[in-house]
Amino acid sequence: MNLIRRLFSPAQPVPVELRRNFLHLYLDIAWWGLLNGSILVFLGVYASRLGASTFQLGLLTASPALMNLLFTFPAGGLLERKPIARLTRWSALAMRIFYFLLIPLPVLLPAGTQVWVILAITLLMNIPGTLIAIAFNAFFAEAVPPEWRGQVAGVRNALFSITTMITALAVGVILDRMPFATGYQIVFAIGAVGAMMSALHLWLVRLPEKPAAVEPQTIGLKNELRSAEKAPLKALRLQSLRLDVLRGAFGRLLVLIFVYQLGVYLIGPVVPKYQVNVLQLSDVTISQASALFWVAHFVGSLQSRRLSQRLGFQRLTGWGLIIVTLTLVMFTYSFQPWIYLAHSLIGGIGWAWIAGGLINFVLERIPADDRPSHLAWFNLINNAAALLCGLLAPLIAGWIGMAATLLLAAALRLVVGVSLCVRRPIKRPRLSLAQE
Repeated sequence: MNLIRRLFSPAQPVPVELRRNFLHLYLDIAWWGLLNGSILVFLGVYASRLGASTFQLGLLTASPALMNLLFTFPAGGLLERKPIARLTRWSALAMRIFYFLLIPLPVLLPAGTQVWVILAITLLMNIPGTLIAIAFNAFFAEAVPPEWRGQVAGVRNALFSITTMITALAVGVILDRMPFATGYQIVFAIGAVGAMMSALHLWLVRLPEKPAAVEPQTIGLKNELRSAEKAPLKALRLQSLRLDVLRGAFGRLLVLIFVYQLGVYLIGPVVPKYQVNVLQLSDVTISQASALFWVAHFVGSLQSRRLSQRLGFQRLTGWGLIIVTLTLVMFTYSFQPWIYLAHSLIGGIGWAWIAGGLINFVLERIPADDRPSHLAWFNLINNAAALLCGLLAPLIAGWIGMAATLLLAAALRLVVGVSLCVRRPIKRPRLSLAQE
């Protein structure tokens, strides 16, 4: 409880000029939790109940990665030429308006046609979705001063978990009590409203105006800070993909990350169909499991900072992977609802540890003066794994079966998790403030 109290009650009062922006950033993610607990949780389930094939579910999984690979580099160039605030707001609006197209589908089109329309909507929305995913990080950095970013990010994560949990529970009740088509129309409407309200609060954030003049003695420091802020955008340039980055320890790390991502994304096209056709889970059980997951994820997130100090980011990630390996095996054999609920509860902790450890563990292996090129490869590896799994997972599931595909993904996770736990972490000397 002390951790939660400290999270929502900062040690120092928030300056008056920052309160408005912080409030809108909090409401942005709170409304996004409505979308996450409704459409993002149940869209694959809905497609499975319509009779979508594993191939179609694979396309649904692969479309974000495909759009990311196609539009990341153009988006990076656009972000360096246009104002961040304008691009963030308009790309958020352009992406989220697509969710309204889902609302009439349950009563408008036949089941088979609906699946293909859902795929088309998902594909198109991820074009502006790629832009907002990249732009928001720079937008957040401009809206929140460095000394407040940890506090604001922590509150946002907490609010996201809470609203997702509440929404998932409410959606389960709606789907249980309403006719199939009507119930999903209500679910899609809840998600669409949450998405648009989230976009509205991004429009209401006001970025601070940059000073017209800079004192001569601070010009050098300002230029260094500006270069550091643009580093993530430089990582999006095609020329950042230097082959020399792949040599040595970081190249071997990327192989490990790629295997990890295969273990994550391989189950994407399989899980919705396995839940519906094999485990025969009800929408109520799925919603309850989602709520338990986010409760556990919230608690695990509060503990991940303390655990990272004890274990290090590498081993925190490794133990998280071992936990989600166990829960994937539990999911495979969740022929009783309590097993499925237990897998979500334990899995929330594991994924919280991975979320707190993975990116920090990777950043420890990247030279501070060459982050763009290394991050470009990291981003490419992640999207390539997602796209590859979205296309190949249906074939693998058709060849060896869905249960065996899930266990294959568990084996891949276990290999990476054990490897991270048994390998000696790299100990780097702490940099002085000037060096940092």
